[in-house]
Amino acid sequence: MPRAKRNRPIHASIRTALGYDSAQSDADIYADWKERTSRVCKPCWELKYCPYGPFVEQSPMLPSLRKSAEEQIVHFKTCVATNTVGQVGPLTEERRADYKRWSRDNQTLLKQALYEIRTKKRFELAEQFGSKDEQIGAWLGDDLPPVHIYRASFEITDPDVSESDFSPEEWRNLKALALKMKQKMLEALKTGVDDLRAPLEPVRRAWFEKCVAEFDPNEHPEEIPVQFVEGECNIFGHICPVFFAAEALTETQGERRIGRHQLAFKTMMRIVRRDDYRCQHRKEKLKDDEVEFDHIIPVSKGGSSEEHNLRLTCFDCNRDKSDQYEP
Repeated sequence: MPRAKRNRPIHASIRTALGYDSAQSDADIYADWKERTSRVCKPCWELKYCPYGPFVEQSPMLPSLRKSAEEQIVHFKTCVATNTVGQVGPLTEERRADYKRWSRDNQTLLKQALYEIRTKKRFELAEQFGSKDEQIGAWLGDDLPPVHIYRASFEITDPDVSESDFSPEEWRNLKALALKMKQKMLEALKTGVDDLRAPLEPVRRAWFEKCVAEFDPNEHPEEIPVQFVEGECNIFGHICPVFFAAEALTETQGERRIGRHQLAFKTMMRIVRRDDYRCQHRKEKLKDDEVEFDHIIPVSKGGSSEEHNLRLTCFDCNRDKSDQYEP
């Protein structure tokens, strides 16, 4: 997502997404957000993985930018006008490799076909509701359920699709669809054209029309200040839950030693030797008077002054980085 400079006016949609009141001043919001994001850092930065799992889906997302939202609405209008969803275009090298692999694997084809059948059934079930709003609600789902609904088995399983799990008719339909999908992949490999178009389902058409009718570009910001963007999940885009859920009982600043404390001489020497007297950006040898210690996760973003979060850099690299997170 494009980043705006810091401390720009905060769009109403950003206030709503992050739970701020419309009466709060921009200065108060920036001060509160700085306090939230500087006392802890995102777990993915420090732990290298997300400890929240599916719970991250309950955390808010920043609104889409106005330009992106307008492009999406144009796409919806095209889908409604042509009564199709999906696009046709050149087959990318990445997709070509996928098609070659998938077309040789019967289990992959069966799983993809099963997904298509289940998706189609979801649309058919939603179409049974009376009004278009009810159909859209049945398809998209209601509000997020309580968190315990996300309890799941720790082990990841991906069982094979077995004929014994289906009726004879269901198995024939599944195999026929898998064969059709394989033929479509082989055709794309032959022609170099990837045609992903499909008929637009009535329920999705109703949702597209609703989005077009209710679209107001003023509800989307033209830019989002960088400090809010930095709070997003690196993978899914939600604001990291740590900035909402962290508290003194769970995030003990004293034990994590957050802050720009004076490093012990022995610690500095271990870092210098570990990094071979080299700037960890340019890999150039440094003289004693050129050595600087850089916080990998900046202190301003909750990074600690512990040895694992420090590395050797030269003066220029340390200043160029400023308070950006650069792994």
